Amino acid sequence: IMRSLVPFSHQQINGGIGPVKALEKSPSLSIEEAISKLPKQVVTEAFLRDITAALPAAGSQIKMDGESRLCHIFGKNYRDLWRARKGMFERAPDAVVLPQSHEDCVKIMKAAVEHDVILIPFGGGTNVTGGIEASPFETRRMIISLDMRRMTRMLSIDKVSRIAVFEAGVLGPDLDEAIGRHGFLFGHDPDSYIHSTLGGWIASRSSGALSNKYGDIEQMVLSLKVVTPTGVVETPLTSRPCGPDMNAMFIGSEGHFGIITECVIKIEPIPESRHYEGWFFPDFVSGYEAFYKCTRLGIHPTAMRLYDEDDTKMSMALKTDGPAIAGLIGKGVKFYMANVKGWDLEQVCLCIVGHEGPKKQVAFDRSKTAAVFHEFGGMCVGAGAGNNWQEKKYDLPFVRDFALAHKMWADVFETSVIYSEAISCWRAVKKAVRDVWKEEGKKGWIGCHIAHQYRFGCCLYFTYAGQQFDENDLEVFLKVKKRATEAMLQHRGNLSHHHGIGYEHVPWMERYLGTPGMELLLQFKKSVDPQDICNPHKLLPVQKIAGESAEETAARRKKNMMFFHCGLPNKAKL
Repeated sequence: IMRSLVPFSHQQINGGIGPVKALEKSPSLSIEEAISKLPKQVVTEAFLRDITAALPAAGSQIKMDGESRLCHIFGKNYRDLWRARKGMFERAPDAVVLPQSHEDCVKIMKAAVEHDVILIPFGGGTNVTGGIEASPFETRRMIISLDMRRMTRMLSIDKVSRIAVFEAGVLGPDLDEAIGRHGFLFGHDPDSYIHSTLGGWIASRSSGALSNKYGDIEQMVLSLKVVTPTGVVETPLTSRPCGPDMNAMFIGSEGHFGIITECVIKIEPIPESRHYEGWFFPDFVSGYEAFYKCTRLGIHPTAMRLYDEDDTKMSMALKTDGPAIAGLIGKGVKFYMANVKGWDLEQVCLCIVGHEGPKKQVAFDRSKTAAVFHEFGGMCVGAGAGNNWQEKKYDLPFVRDFALAHKMWADVFETSVIYSEAISCWRAVKKAVRDVWKEEGKKGWIGCHIAHQYRFGCCLYFTYAGQQFDENDLEVFLKVKKRATEAMLQHRGNLSHHHGIGYEHVPWMERYLGTPGMELLLQFKKSVDPQDICNPHKLLPVQKIAGESAEETAARRKKNMMFFHCGLPNKAKL
């Protein structure tokens, strides 16, 4: 039980005004009510006839019932869940198809091309940038949600080279269980690990909590098999590519260029020793400087996460109840920090650091890390905090759902930034978010943590929350997101470190890539998918029409961006 969550919400989200109130339930719909609000299906009978004849178990592989459509309509960000609870369904998949093999995907793609049917790959449904949602601008063509979760097999393992071949629909725990029987692990550990798929990780350019040791997804994939509208692409399997890197064209492409069906991944021996522990720093900048020095000296813990003062308060609120002695120890630590070390408890920041590998290597790495942390005022509080993080690291999505069900909302965004801009970006983003709340007469909370350290920069991961008020909530939320994105770009942050582009970041893609870079990707899209049947209106804006002026193209592209449409009334101004 997280008894501190209610007072935290009252103080940090509601502004601490008045007495602490019992939580109120948010209105919602029953499944039956939600199904009744689904838009009418667009059905291409010839496509259904062809795939029914082609698929080996078509009776169970093609689903057109309301509940199947409903379960594949959205991802898991606030805009998605807010609309789901209100039954605001501008568009929905017309059918769900479940391929069972690469060959099935080839047959489905062939029929989709022949009959001009849209295909949207669906993994675990955990995407938070709109990447799996049917476009409301597609009113004429049938839309298929291609659920990959029957494609879960490990096809082969090479223990000498330490690589394995998997189908793309395998969930994180199932993947690790399969290679774990051979003494290996994958090392990819995102918040969505339990519910997300290998193909989804690759398509969204994912990263996990242990990336400092095991790499981001692009360092973990050696070869891909991709079914595109113009043929099957199988990228070379080699220790290092030569010439243009074909993997790079599909990692992070979000189903916009084709369907990832099979993946060759690197695997790692299960480590002999694992040790995770907690530290406190007097403030965020001190902790950041310690992280930066570790990276500069070549000290790379498996995981190194620093929570700013606001995120630290939330972490403490989410801590589960323990025995009475644990509470007394906690009070003793606070007394020591305040009265012996002279720290301002409002500025104290939590750090979680973890090491994995041979026992002697773990002990050596811990000593090197500790020496740097002590130099910047760090105080170790032992393995208890590290174990608590391990226990709770997949819980944030459930906290988001809890907030949404109780007259609050919560969401996240993240960026990758170079070191010279990191602290400035952190400050600017938090100020931008708070400025919007002030302008709108609202209250809210925003915290940040640093993770995923690189030679040249790091990831800033922001979590923010507010109160639910009325039908204008989503508009205010998107104003916050827009202002935060502008602040990140101003400080040379990117649009997303590991959540992907979807449609939520499309308005900024030209600014991020530059016009020539974006047009080059649009030409690649046109070449590989000339009918635009692969997840349209995601990743990139619509194609330019011959003869259009630059102004006409820009206006039409904005009009056809889902960011400015989904869930918003026509009067909304972003």
